[in-house]
Amino acid sequence: MDRREFLERAGGFVVVAGFPRPFRLAEKLRDPRLRELDKLVQGDVLGRDDSGYAAAREVYSTRATVHPFAIVYAESARDVQRTILWARRHHLRIAPRSGGHSYAGYSLSAGVVVDVSRMNRMAVGAGQATVGAGAKLYDVYATLADHGVTIPAGSCPTVGIAGLTLGGGVGLAARKLGLTCDWLREVRIVTADGKALAANARQHSDLFWACRGGGGGNFGIVTSFVFRTYPVGNVVTYQCSWPWATAAKVIAAWQGWAPDAPPELMSLLDLSSSGPNITSGGQYFGTEAQLRAQLTRLFASSGQPSGLTVRTRPYLEAQRLWANCRDAADCHSAARATFKAKSDYANKPIPPAGARELIAAVDAHHADPRLGGAAVLFDAHGGAINRVPKAATAFVHRNALFSIQYIASWETNADANLAWIRKLHSAMRPYVSGFAYQNYIDPELATWKRAYYGSNLERLARVKRKYDPRNVFRFAQSIPL
Repeated sequence: MDRREFLERAGGFVVVAGFPRPFRLAEKLRDPRLRELDKLVQGDVLGRDDSGYAAAREVYSTRATVHPFAIVYAESARDVQRTILWARRHHLRIAPRSGGHSYAGYSLSAGVVVDVSRMNRMAVGAGQATVGAGAKLYDVYATLADHGVTIPAGSCPTVGIAGLTLGGGVGLAARKLGLTCDWLREVRIVTADGKALAANARQHSDLFWACRGGGGGNFGIVTSFVFRTYPVGNVVTYQCSWPWATAAKVIAAWQGWAPDAPPELMSLLDLSSSGPNITSGGQYFGTEAQLRAQLTRLFASSGQPSGLTVRTRPYLEAQRLWANCRDAADCHSAARATFKAKSDYANKPIPPAGARELIAAVDAHHADPRLGGAAVLFDAHGGAINRVPKAATAFVHRNALFSIQYIASWETNADANLAWIRKLHSAMRPYVSGFAYQNYIDPELATWKRAYYGSNLERLARVKRKYDPRNVFRFAQSIPL
C-alpha cells in the first residue's frame, strides 16, 4: 500500500467537488473593504457571506478552521500587488495559497488569502520551463512529459508547485537529480512593498537563495518559477513487502543500503498500522537488470520479500504510480484529510532500540480499535541531495541519511491519535538529529527554528529584514526578523 492509499484506506480522505464560480451578495450589502478590493483586482473576491466561500475556504487539512475575511483568486501579478497593498492599508494579515497543502493550515489567514491557483500557465522549451505559481504538481509533470523532460519534484498530484519548491521539494528523482529548489533558475515574486521582482543568480540573489528552501509565505508571494529541465524517457520502479515479523531486520537492512545506493536509485520504506505491514518502493534511472542487482544487495540482509514487482514505465506513468492515481482524472481529484504528521532526519543509522520503538508504536496503533490509520515513512537521502553544500541554498538538510515522517489519520478519536503520534515522536528523540522538514511543518514543534533551518537561520533572517522589514508576511512559524 502506498502513502496516499494509506490515508484513503484509513478513511482520512474526503473527495470534494471543484470550487463553484462564486456568487456574491448584492454590492450594497458587502463590506466596503471588499467592494474596494473587488474594484482593484481582476480575479474574484469572496467574503464570508458570499456563496462559494465555504468551499473556497477549504484546504487540504480538515483541521484548519480559520475563516479569512477575504479570499482573492488572483489572475495576475498585478492582482497580487494590489491585494498586498490593500491588505496593508487595512492592517490585514496575508496568506499566500497555491495548493493549500500546508500541514498546519498556514495557507489560511484571518485576513486575506491570496490564492494563485488560476496563475497556472506553463511554457516549456530551450532547456527550461516557466511555471505559474498556481500549477498543481501532476499538471507540471504532464506538461513536461509532453516535451520529453521533467524536474525533480514530489509525489502528491494536487500539491501546489509553489509550496513544494519554496520548502525544498523531495521526491522519487531526488537522489539522481536533487531537490525541486535545486533546479530553480528564477522566481518572480511580489514583496511586502508591492514590488514585483525577478530574483535569480544575478538579481536579488539573496532573495533567490532564500526562496530555495526557506519555506513558503516568508518573503512575499511568488507568481512564477523558471526551472531547468532534464530529458527523461522511461524509469524502472519496484515495489515489495516482507512479513511484519521481520520488520526489525528489514529496517536495519534498508537503512544500511538505501542512502548508499547509486544515486540513480531512490528508495522508500513504509511501516503501516494497516496489517500491520512493511513495504518498500523506489524508482531507478537505468535498466531492470541493474535495479534487480541493487535489490539483491538489500535482500541479502533483509531476507527475501514476500512480494516483488519490477517494471519499466514511462516517466509520467511512474509518477501516477507514486501518486496512487488510476489516470489523469484521478490525479486531479481534490481531496482533504484529517491527520497529524511530524518528521525527523536521521544523520546516522537508527539503532535496534529505535527500531523497536517504531515497531512497538505501529503494533500499538494497529491493536487499538479507537484509532484510524498510521504510518512511519522513510525517504532515503544521499546522492544529489547531499552533494549540494548546506549554505548553497536555504535548504540545510544536506547530510541526512534519510528522513522519517510519522503520520496518523482518523475519522473519530482525535485525542487518542494525537497522543499516539506525540508519544512516538518523543520516544525517537535519542535516535535522530533534531532536524525536521519544513514542508512537513509542525505547529507543535518547539525547536522549529533550528529544526527547519539550522545554520541557515540567521542568513534567512537577514533576507527577511531586508525584503519584509515590517514583518507583513508572518504566521506562527514564519522566519523571525
